[in-house]
Amino acid sequence: MKIGLECAFCIVHRAWREAVRATQDPELQLRALKAVIDMLSREFTPDATPAYLGTLRDRIIREVTGNPDPYREVKEKANRLALELLPEVRRISEGLSGYERFRFLCKVACLGNVLDFDIYGHKPSGDIIRSGLETIRFAVDDTREMYEKLKSVSHVLYLTDNAGEIAFDRLLVEELKNMGLRVSVCVRGGPVINDATLEDARLVGMFDVADEVLTNGGDVVGVIPDLCSEEFMRKFRSAEFILAKGMANFETMTDVGTPCPTAFLFRTKCGNVAGRIGVEVGVEVAMLVEKGFRIP
Repeated sequence: MKIGLECAFCIVHRAWREAVRATQDPELQLRALKAVIDMLSREFTPDATPAYLGTLRDRIIREVTGNPDPYREVKEKANRLALELLPEVRRISEGLSGYERFRFLCKVACLGNVLDFDIYGHKPSGDIIRSGLETIRFAVDDTREMYEKLKSVSHVLYLTDNAGEIAFDRLLVEELKNMGLRVSVCVRGGPVINDATLEDARLVGMFDVADEVLTNGGDVVGVIPDLCSEEFMRKFRSAEFILAKGMANFETMTDVGTPCPTAFLFRTKCGNVAGRIGVEVGVEVAMLVEKGFRIP
């Protein structure tokens, strides 16, 4: 999925917020923001994807400020919040079974996608998750088709998104395991915005439930073949079924084309993504697509 006009503003806005998080030195903040704007003057073309530009933005800010992980404190806070909510989520899920349990945990995984920071107009909140446990409604709901499709496969590649959110991903991974599936969970290969890394996966106990925990090979937002490791791309291209969380995975995978049947789970947090699938901003999406799906 290619960039939209509003992506330029969003990338600069997040660059400003991230630079302020990365350093208290006004000179470094200004230098980092200027470097991001210079990058956009070269790279903001019709063929670019938002996640690719976001990856370049984050690399610039870390290099200029010398801060290797500007969102570290934010991620720790999000993980604590999610872990505090897990007992309540488990209590509700234990009263369900079969498809209804799977669908509920998909909803929770989407609600966890709320824990994303510094996107213009989006306010992450634990209250949204708490209130949404009973009231959330999918704007796109392909969960029944996902559930039936999963009965015909043996292995799922699960692509995570944000820290905090990954705690709720653990519950869905547990359910996939209960369905008899082998599950490989992929996180980012290095700090980039507030996305989950191996450290976050270990903190929420993902290593205890997944058959395998791997990375995409770098500080890369989403699936960008030229920036991800060859090892990850081999697993990606040979996958039997992919469950992909978050907008960055949606943006990049619909650009390169899905290598197999893919379930996208996320909350729409910008007009560019929401408009491409015909829904409003601020709603939950559970979309199943077939191999080769792309969005220009």
